[in-house]
Order: sequence, then structure tokens, then C-alpha cells
Amino acid sequence: MAGTRQIQQRCKAVNNIRRVTRTMEMISTAKYKAYHNKRNAVVEYHDALAQIGYLLVTPQKPLDHPLLKKNTSNRTALLAVGSTRGLCGTYNDYIYQLVKANIQTASRLGKKPDIYATDGRLTGILNYHHIKLQKIYRNTDEILATGQLDEITNDFIEQYMAGFIDNFGVVYMRYYSPSSQRPETLTILPLTELIGNLTTRSTVIWPWELSFEDFYLSPPASEIIKSLAWIIVRSSIEACLTDAAISEHLARMITMKNATENAEDMIKELTNDYNRARQSQITGELLDIISGTGALQ
Repeated sequence: MAGTRQIQQRCKAVNNIRRVTRTMEMISTAKYKAYHNKRNAVVEYHDALAQIGYLLVTPQKPLDHPLLKKNTSNRTALLAVGSTRGLCGTYNDYIYQLVKANIQTASRLGKKPDIYATDGRLTGILNYHHIKLQKIYRNTDEILATGQLDEITNDFIEQYMAGFIDNFGVVYMRYYSPSSQRPETLTILPLTELIGNLTTRSTVIWPWELSFEDFYLSPPASEIIKSLAWIIVRSSIEACLTDAAISEHLARMITMKNATENAEDMIKELTNDYNRARQSQITGELLDIISGTGALQ
């Protein structure tokens, strides 16, 4: 058994770690709540965009717009959204596995994948596995807080409209509930696939409830879709980044909570070890005194 001094030193070190993990847990909890509130505030807005988008891609006379057509360049773009920092469990490993699956699927279909990623721990994993990155964007917090989201939207829309890519998707950790988050790929372009996905995620729109011909549009739908398509693409990318941020902070919050609890359990064990060691030391000292007293008699 270690001496009392060594046990005290270990107990002090573990207690310092507990303070750090507890602080990180509180920070992640605050950020998780902030992003969660932001997500809830725009749910109805995203659902409304999905409904409008549904009407624009299902008229009797199809609309003519490059984002609604399929390309044949045999190139695909993929934006991988990882964690901005570490200490969040297997978060980035799940994203990497899905990126790997997308790359393998694209290769089987004869398409060349162009991989983009947000700056953070995921980029180190992708570089380690020799996955070439076309571009690295700053962390999720900065993307959502600055105009960089508009730049990302414009970049991929311009690539698709120019025919450089066949499709564009986002690999991210989708948030369902505090107890359920799963890595998913959301196809953003072509727009028809995105709207089809969004309408199944939001309020179900039955074909006989709403139709394009029930509305009078000014300017014409062909003009509206030019700006509306950009809004739908941007809001979908923003939703993916928000879900990723929520899932990241939730994962870190849970990881740090578990680390704090483990540290507390270790402190209890070390305290018990210290008490036993101290008791043994006191017992030994008493035996020495008794033995010395008996020798004097």
C-alpha cells in the first residue's frame, strides 16, 4: 500500500482534474442550451421553407432552373462537419466512418469525391487516413456567427450551376433528442432531393391538401425560385451546422460528467486508502510504544 503522503498527492491531483472536468461540463451545458434554443426558434421557419419548396418542385408545368436539374460531371462534393474541440467521445470517429462510406460509394459509382471539412479534430483524423481536403472552413461557432455561411452557400451553388459537381451533401451529427444523435448525410443539391428530404422531416404535406395552382404568385415562380433556392440551401446548411454543434456540446457535456463522476469515485477510494494507511501507521506506533513500555518493566 502506498504511503499517506503519496495517497494525498494522488488525491490532490484527481481533485484538480475533477474541477477542470466539472468546469468544462458546465460550459458545454450552457452552449448546448444556447444552440438548442436557437434550433427551436427556427423550426417553424425551416418547415415553412420545406412546404414552399415542395410547391415549387411539384407544379403541373415543371420550373426551369439549374438547381432543379441533374448534372453529369461525375464529381461529388461533401462537407464533413466534425467537432471544433476534443473531449467529446467518439463523435469524430462516427463522422469519419460516414465520410469513408460516402467516398467508397462515390468510387463504386465512378464519381470523384471532393471533400471539404470544418476546422477541428476531424481534419486530423482525415489527414491521418490520407483523405485529401479541398478546403477547410473555420469552426462551426464562427461559421454560424459570421458571413462565412453565405460564402459556403454561394460556393457550392456556383459549382453546381456551372456543372462542376453532380451533387453536394453534408455529413454531420443529426440531433434528435438529448438521448439520440446519429451521423447522417443530407443531400443539399440537386434541390429536388433536398426538398424531398426536408418535407419528410417536417410537417407531412399531402399532395391533395396543397397544390401549386392554389396560389397566385408575383413575381412568377420562375423568378421566385432564383432567390428561394438560395434561401433553402443556406438554411439547410445552417440547420446541419446547428445540429452538429448541439450534438458536439451534448457529447462533451456527457463525457465530462462521466469524467467528473469517475474522479469523485476515485477520490472516495483514495480517501479510504488514506484512512486505512493512516490507521495502520497509528496502530504500528502504538505497538512500538507498548513494546517499549514492556521492555522497561
